[in-house]
Amino acid sequence: MRNTFKILFYLKKNAPLRNGQVPVMARITICGQRVQLSTQLSIDRDLWCTAGGHAAGRSRAAVEINRRLNDIRYRIEECYRKLFHDGSLVTPAMVKEAYFGIEHRPCRLLDFFRRHNEEFRRMVGVSRSQATYNKYRCVCRHLERYVAGAYRRDDLAFDELDKDFLTGFHAYIVRQCGHKKNTAWVYMIALKHVLMLARSKGYLHRDLFAGYKLHGEFVGRSYLTFAEIDRLLGAELPSGGLRLVRDAFVFGCFTGLSYVDLRSLTRRQVQQHGDRVWLQLARRKTGTEVSVRLFALPQAILRCYLPADSERRIFDLPANGWCNKLLERIGTAAGIAKHITFHTARHTFATTVTLAQGMPIETISKLLGHRSIRTTQIYAVITHSALDGAMERLSQSIDSLYPSSAAPGGSETAVSDSETRLLPVE
Repeated sequence: MRNTFKILFYLKKNAPLRNGQVPVMARITICGQRVQLSTQLSIDRDLWCTAGGHAAGRSRAAVEINRRLNDIRYRIEECYRKLFHDGSLVTPAMVKEAYFGIEHRPCRLLDFFRRHNEEFRRMVGVSRSQATYNKYRCVCRHLERYVAGAYRRDDLAFDELDKDFLTGFHAYIVRQCGHKKNTAWVYMIALKHVLMLARSKGYLHRDLFAGYKLHGEFVGRSYLTFAEIDRLLGAELPSGGLRLVRDAFVFGCFTGLSYVDLRSLTRRQVQQHGDRVWLQLARRKTGTEVSVRLFALPQAILRCYLPADSERRIFDLPANGWCNKLLERIGTAAGIAKHITFHTARHTFATTVTLAQGMPIETISKLLGHRSIRTTQIYAVITHSALDGAMERLSQSIDSLYPSSAAPGGSETAVSDSETRLLPVE
């Protein structure tokens, strides 16, 4: 859309000066937006031409006023041209600030993204998480490389962004960066959030994501069986670091704690009520209160690592990425072919330890600290053993009501056990 830039001089008639003259004001209008500023000039009301926006007549006073108004117009136009050629989306307020000598640095995409990340970093540990901050940093780095490669520029003005920019960046992180569909989906949502912030601050004047379809894809959740947990416990591990990660992982399998909650767990969050030991904490991700009773095995693991200082961390784990690399080595040593990450422990708790043992999903949701049961349903996978057990109980109930003798002609025809087989024995 073409800018409609106009300058109008007019009198501020409702605020006459003591000498009877009236202040002369300037109004800057761009695409329907307007701002006023004082010219620091005044004139007799009778000497002003309202239609022309200038002093009327050829008197010395009128000529001087018009000369100075022309100077002001020229300076305002210069400020506008400079901002426009800098690639900014120019607003009247920006022109006014430039006229009064307030330096205006055009706000561009990457500059805005970096400032967003810096503000986010200052809130990490207060109301923001380190993992989310790392995600935004990663998206910003991808954007920097994409803009440099695709546009041969170090930044882009917001009014240069369009749907081609979105589709190009989306394709870049999938094809050139090699990220999978769900990772690209997460990165595009992060970009959408930053662009919405820019729009709320007036830098971006349209919703680029309107009608842009973003979809993730379902990924099967990996979990361990009890037999695989036994193999983990029996694996011969050469170093204390591997044993620490293995023990913390197994502890997570029987408590459902995420990596970040396990890593920050302290003695203060371990409560003993009689002969029962409970973990009582607030989830770092959602702030939801969680209470988990410890079984015998996690209690035994806890005794090995419990520090004397109530404020010290129980499991002094390395970074999550390094833990996951160590878990690959641990899984190989235990003869487990599955891809294991620290989050696999949380899936194992939701599936093998609780759901497969008949625990209601509402209770599991509470133990996991989820705000919505829909989140729990993502973790909770119906195992074959749980399905077989449920069908066996259902079969006994239905068979008691409708035995084989209830079939048409069942009372007249004797059916041997061998004849009841539906599938041939191999």
